[in-house]
This record gives sequence, structure tokens and C-alpha cells, in this order.
Amino acid sequence: MENSHLVFAYGTLRTSHGNHQLLEGANFLGTGTTKYHYSLYLVGGYPYAISTEARYPVVGELYAMDEEILKRVDKLEGHPCYYARSEVPVIVNDVEYTAWMYFRDPKGTLLQSGDYNDASRGR
Repeated sequence: MENSHLVFAYGTLRTSHGNHQLLEGANFLGTGTTKYHYSLYLVGGYPYAISTEARYPVVGELYAMDEEILKRVDKLEGHPCYYARSEVPVIVNDVEYTAWMYFRDPKGTLLQSGDYNDASRGR
């Protein structure tokens, strides 16, 4: 099969982390960063990226993979219900690629103040 899908791994799929074995058969293209800024959070030992908070470029590894490997990664990430993948520009060895990256953006409405009472008035 052709390795036509690019995936940017920033967490447990990276080399020497617990889920790296799922990338067996994928081609490692190098370590790099996202072109744009995002935020990483850690919950229960697992990282997740938020696309709506621009704090810093995310460091990760770029892999080329076939459809079968992508399906394994989607299953691990719970795509599209838990993590959702989006295409983002990444820079590896001074070359820009467009790759899938998994995000877990919070759902709901951002409150304009730190007081829930401000949002719940008039209901």
C-alpha cells in the first residue's frame, strides 16, 4: 500500500512512547514543529492539543502511512468523537508539509467573565 497519509505525532505515538508500535510500517520523515501555535494539555498522563489556544508551536514527529495504519491511529485517538484530526502545516527539516494532527477542542461556550452568575442571569 502507498504511504499517502501524513500524520504529525506529538504524544504517545512518538518514538519511545507507549503507542509508538501502532506506527509499525509507517515511514518516519523527521522531527519538527507545527507552523502555527496551539496549546498542549496533559490529563491522566495523556497529552492533547487545543487548536483554539495559540500559545506555542507543538513539537512532534512526522510519519507517512497507508490507510490501514491511519485507521489504527484513528481508533486509538477515538476519531472523530474524542480526538478529531485536522490538516495543519508542519515544518520538518526546513520543509513545510500538510499533515493530520489530532485535536481535542473543548465544547461549549466560553464565559466572558469568571462568574457563572453573569451567564445564567435571565434564564
